[in-house]
Amino acid sequence: MPHGPRIALDERHSHRFGRMLTGCCLLGMIIASATTATPSEQEAEERLARQQAVRDHLEQSYLVGPAAAESFGYTVDWQFPVPSGDVDSVTSHGDRIFVVTGNNDLICLQADNGRRIWTVSVADDLEIVHSITYMPEQELVLVLTNSKLVTLDSNTGMTKAAVLGKAHQELQWIANTPGVLSGDHLIYGARNGQLVWQTWKIGFAWKAYQAAGSLRLPPVRSNNIICTTSSDGVVSAFNADTAGQMWNARLLDGIVAEAAASDHAIYVAGIDQHLRAFDIRSGRTLWRVLTESALVDPPTLIGDRLYQQIPGLGLACFDALPVNKLDGDRKWLCPDNNGTVVARHGDTLVTWDATNKVLSTVSATQGTPIHSRQYANIDEILTTRLQDGKLLAVGDDGRLICLDPMR
Repeated sequence: MPHGPRIALDERHSHRFGRMLTGCCLLGMIIASATTATPSEQEAEERLARQQAVRDHLEQSYLVGPAAAESFGYTVDWQFPVPSGDVDSVTSHGDRIFVVTGNNDLICLQADNGRRIWTVSVADDLEIVHSITYMPEQELVLVLTNSKLVTLDSNTGMTKAAVLGKAHQELQWIANTPGVLSGDHLIYGARNGQLVWQTWKIGFAWKAYQAAGSLRLPPVRSNNIICTTSSDGVVSAFNADTAGQMWNARLLDGIVAEAAASDHAIYVAGIDQHLRAFDIRSGRTLWRVLTESALVDPPTLIGDRLYQQIPGLGLACFDALPVNKLDGDRKWLCPDNNGTVVARHGDTLVTWDATNKVLSTVSATQGTPIHSRQYANIDEILTTRLQDGKLLAVGDDGRLICLDPMR
């Protein structure tokens, strides 16, 4: 049987060939499967890359990007690029936002969408625009500069004469602070220390009271009481209706931070390292706290809590009106926060450290840090309302962004 072994060999080859053929088929199926899956995976990767590119573009396009805003509990509402790129001040009044540029152009925006309503020039370049006061019922805007009070039509921005006066009112006393509206009077602090009642309807100063050697800080109003603080450490309260002084107190040193006021008290942070609460009607000291260093940042009053940045110590929270505690009642201290409280949203405080340009959030009840981020390109953070208001951020390139608290 010469061919027997050959037949057996052919059978082995046949089995081996069959196994190879099966393996090749499986390999072909795997390759085919991989070939058909690759475009789908590539499309998914490309789609994710495009989405990430869009997110990165939005983060760069906005002063505070959508993802960054969400980490603070806010959403991007709108952004407005100031044409000149130079923002001197921003003021929020109800449904309007007013922007004063470096060359004293006044831009009026709609607060809900950031659309520009009008733009006008309100003063020479050498003038200082101290305040913008919007009166919707009279459809007027009062612009207070060093030497003039200008009245504008709030709908068009054109100059508009008041009831009996002129559109441009020359001031008898040079203004040195923002003005506070009280009925028919715009009350402001003068360079030489007078508190002036300017009758905006007629165009002349009704009364002036020598409050201090010089007034540089904004007067604060609570109902019919106007309070002033001066650089030489004098705190005074006046009846806004009669222009009569109710009381005054002199501190151990000067004052460089704006005061805060409620219906019951005025809160003053002093260079003498004290944080004080005065009865707003009598001037009696309700409580005071001696801190570790001079206080240069303003106190922030939200509800029944007062927040104060203490240099070298951190952000402190006090009971605004403690009962029978003349030394005050500190609720918590956040040593990791060097900012000033600008707003509260729910249980979260928003703080801004203007020196280091750090935006942070802190628990309002516990004082524990939540989130922080440095924004070297932001010059100022303000709010439309202390409690649950929108945030306005001003960039060094003139961008103004509005952030809405997440509900």
